[in-house]
Amino acid sequence: MSVDRTEGQQAVVTDGTGDVWAEERDIPEPAPGEALVRVSAIGICGSDIGVIEGEGPPWTDYPVVLGHEVAGEVVELGEGVDHLEVGQRVALHGFVYCGTCEACRDGRYYQCTDLQEIGFTVDGGYRKYAAWPAYTLTPLPDDVSDVEASQIDSAGCTLHALQRIQTSFTDTAAVLGPGSLGLYGVQLLRAQGVKEIVLTGTREERLEAGKRLGATRTVNVYEEDPVEAIMERTDGRGVDVCVEAAGAGDVLDTCVQSAAKQGKIVLTGVFGQRKELDPDQIVAKELTVVGGVTASHAVDEVIELFRRDDLTVDGVVTHEFPLEEFETALETVRERRDGVVKAVLRP
Repeated sequence: MSVDRTEGQQAVVTDGTGDVWAEERDIPEPAPGEALVRVSAIGICGSDIGVIEGEGPPWTDYPVVLGHEVAGEVVELGEGVDHLEVGQRVALHGFVYCGTCEACRDGRYYQCTDLQEIGFTVDGGYRKYAAWPAYTLTPLPDDVSDVEASQIDSAGCTLHALQRIQTSFTDTAAVLGPGSLGLYGVQLLRAQGVKEIVLTGTREERLEAGKRLGATRTVNVYEEDPVEAIMERTDGRGVDVCVEAAGAGDVLDTCVQSAAKQGKIVLTGVFGQRKELDPDQIVAKELTVVGGVTASHAVDEVIELFRRDDLTVDGVVTHEFPLEEFETALETVRERRDGVVKAVLRP
């Protein structure tokens, strides 16, 4: 498969000062161990907005090409790559790691002492062609679409967090925040057999999407007290599992207050600031609190969940834009226009 490099390509870049622009970049040659990918779809993550505003993780290296929720097709292979083929469709899981430090040897490559992350320290997917380490790319079956593949990282973040606890079909659950992580959380809990799921949020159209995806009770926190609503729904017992997927407001306190005795709290949001919490509730109820920060070890399972229709992007991916309209797309996401939940760029 030949690639015409004579005209280069446009890449969307930020320096973390609030500015984002398109600039001419060469189409790279894949180095040994790398694959050149023609990008077909990129999800706009909330963290992309954070990177633009200078609020990315501490290892962010500016200027950087945005984008880590990537689906594409392999068009060239670097020397030594033998597990991928030209023409193969792939999804990106964008952690670049040493493989030898203690965390890597323990399977926690996302906590590598020399971690690099595509879209943060390594140029990402807001462009047509990109060369990345072949081990960051997972082959896709034909029955998983490009848009679905662009959502593997987002759904995988929630699944990785849920994998840190045990759930039961007899559990009751609450999901706080009806963004993409929360809406995938509703679906994942249903796929694990949880039948009673309360979804809380502030935007009615997102709550309605959550209801279609399996939430049995929705709570608009502008209209109802979420703790009171959750306790009423569970006959005063509280929920066995509380998934925090908002990263804003009083959701931490809501989790602790609405959790049942020996309940489990799963944190997936990034707050960017300290929050007050009553530790006595955690002690008295003997709560388990875990965090999840990545789609680590969840990519293959998410692919299979999409194949089995246990996961859908319907109601989650609400907008698509050509890459050339990245400014409109980013403003739509930033300002939450037109009922947007998740937007996808198409190079």
